[in-house]
Amino acid sequence: MNFCDVYKGDRIIAKRVKYCGTFSRKLVGLMFTPTPGAGAFLPDVKDIHMNFVRFELKIVWLDGDFKVLHKVRAKRWKMYYGPARARHVLELPVYNDSKINIGDRLTIKTYERR
Repeated sequence: MNFCDVYKGDRIIAKRVKYCGTFSRKLVGLMFTPTPGAGAFLPDVKDIHMNFVRFELKIVWLDGDFKVLHKVRAKRWKMYYGPARARHVLELPVYNDSKINIGDRLTIKTYERR
């Protein structure tokens, strides 16, 4: 399994985030998991669903340059549609207290399980 760390500038805002780079991993995301862990990153995804996800999440939509376009607190059993320019989705646990604002540029550094 692959993971990624998420940075805002030189500050890490999420470590060991599940990197969902394949179709099946994007489809499943955080469904059926007992906790959100550090969250999930879904590249090349615009819309998400919260079916079978057991907890609320902070959802952050990013454009192709990883600039924050929109964010929302996602509730269970709902569908969420990203803005027209969205290219990636970052799902974070609601208790992640990082201050992510519209217009921020994030950096995603991927790696395989260590």
